[in-house]
Amino acid sequence: MLCRAHLGEIRDHYQLFMDKKATVVAITFSTPTEALKLSEELKLPFELACDTKKEVYKSFELGSARLGDFFYPSVLFKFLGRILTGWLPSLGYSKEDLFQLGGDMVININGEVVYRYKSTDPADRPSIKSLLEQLEKASKKGD
Repeated sequence: MLCRAHLGEIRDHYQLFMDKKATVVAITFSTPTEALKLSEELKLPFELACDTKKEVYKSFELGSARLGDFFYPSVLFKFLGRILTGWLPSLGYSKEDLFQLGGDMVININGEVVYRYKSTDPADRPSIKSLLEQLEKASKKGD
């Protein structure tokens, strides 16, 4: 649910990623048809790849939330904050796993994971600023 908001943030700051010569790819476990709908709905300027078997999620060891995690004050406040800024939660598509936690990775030009952010609850995502900082660090290591 908040992954949609996170994708929207990346979309809104996409030029900053492009300025750092980064390639943005989002991975979903939705079907290709559902992924296309999502990409069109959110007007994503980057690729949305499908991993219906969650193999990538497993390889990055991205876990699952528990029902109680949705009721943590920090999660409730994050949802409320998003709603107050105009974002409305969506239950998504028919096969969406609301409990699957997300993650953000920075992979350098050599294919090495140089930054791994594994969400710890349904509202936990890195800021755009921190992702851009990690891209900057990765590009300096490649020099």
